[in-house]
Amino acid sequence: MDIPDLPDAAPVSLDAALTAVLVLDLTDVSCSKVPAASASLTTVRRFLDRVRAEGATVVFSLGRAPQEVHTDLGRRDNEPTVKSSANKFFRTDLEERLRGLRITHAVVLGTAANGAVLYTSFAACALGLTVVVPEDAISSRTVVATQIARWQLLNQPGFMNERNTALRPQAVTLSRTDLISFASRAPR
Repeated sequence: MDIPDLPDAAPVSLDAALTAVLVLDLTDVSCSKVPAASASLTTVRRFLDRVRAEGATVVFSLGRAPQEVHTDLGRRDNEPTVKSSANKFFRTDLEERLRGLRITHAVVLGTAANGAVLYTSFAACALGLTVVVPEDAISSRTVVATQIARWQLLNQPGFMNERNTALRPQAVTLSRTDLISFASRAPR
């Protein structure tokens, strides 16, 4: 079975005041077990430093097992965490937090692309958010799992964006951290 070709990553410009960056399951435990997750830490940290400077909201997630956000990401005290299974909106206050901040866009990154990234992105679209997934900041236990997740993100039932049109409402846009810019510089 061949995985269909995917469109190129799309450049996007987001309003930092209306954007939340959801950093999924990049923990001490996952990064010790998933080499690709560990390898993504430098890219994710560089992106988070830029996002923080722009004033976007950052939220971290943890799985159900005892674990901590990986120290290399430099989580700040004002950056909340949620703890859930693959869908980080399930039985957490994530939806209420984002609605309270009037968030319209979510940048979803982390591990596992075929679990947390996929299911949280789908839930975000179902809640009316427009989602951006930076391909260079997602990982899975295998390369094929990440590739399949990338395809599925663009072909979600009800929220398709198979041509990867930038910022299609209530759909996922595949991008890269270096292709994501911010139009607003109003810190929170």
